[in-house]
Amino acid sequence: MDSFKDEKGPSGAGLAYFVDVSDLLSQSNCASSGFPTCREFTLTKAFELRSAFKHSKLPYTEIELQSGSVYLRLHFAHFSSEADALNSDFQKLVVSGNWGQFESSEDFRKNVFAVEDAKIFVGPLSRLSYPVKLALFHMACYGQSTVATDTFKGKTYFAVTLPSDGNAYNANVLNSAARVATIINGQVVDRIKTFKVPAQESGIDGLKFGTAIVYRNFVNESQNHIDQLEVYLPVELVVKFVNADITSQELIDGGIVLLNGNRIRAPLAGG
Repeated sequence: MDSFKDEKGPSGAGLAYFVDVSDLLSQSNCASSGFPTCREFTLTKAFELRSAFKHSKLPYTEIELQSGSVYLRLHFAHFSSEADALNSDFQKLVVSGNWGQFESSEDFRKNVFAVEDAKIFVGPLSRLSYPVKLALFHMACYGQSTVATDTFKGKTYFAVTLPSDGNAYNANVLNSAARVATIINGQVVDRIKTFKVPAQESGIDGLKFGTAIVYRNFVNESQNHIDQLEVYLPVELVVKFVNADITSQELIDGGIVLLNGNRIRAPLAGG
């Protein structure tokens, strides 16, 4: 049985997850499997379950937690009157306070960050300082990007995978070159300063940004198409760009831009 099941939120709004607490706690790796969700939840509801026929109490209690439009429904195999047992299991799943307080605790360092550190910051990335690792962890935790290393043409790059910008571009208005320029200007250039320090600290050869570009012909197509964009930038040019010694166009011209695996030129409007 899966401990987590997707459901709809109250009145069909938002996203809800049903959690079988007994099943979850019986798993030896329940605290370290999967990537954490960096959210603060508020307890919004607690209720006991009753039989639909005799309306008698069932040995189950559910507690609902909410964070924005995300809901957790924790299902406990205890009567609501079994306060000590309920509280004991509940405390195994939650930490009181806000995220900032949790992040400064030994519990976070040992049971959350250390687990992800061993999986994410390997090879050259292990050289990164704790503050830099923590900043990168934040980005991954909030869905802004994921990081790794990638080898291309004999060089090692600090690889950043960016989420799609959420747009489906009209192929009648923007051709592939214009779409690439739009993404580089809007998604890549703005993030170069953020990742300069990690690239330098890790001692690798450069930065790589990867993302998907969604598009279709709005006149006669209903299905979207996806281009995969990869941008490789030498670290020495990254430093020059951050120091305002070269333009964004000079930076991109000195790197390698691939669209669906094919190398292209990438003129940037206003570069």
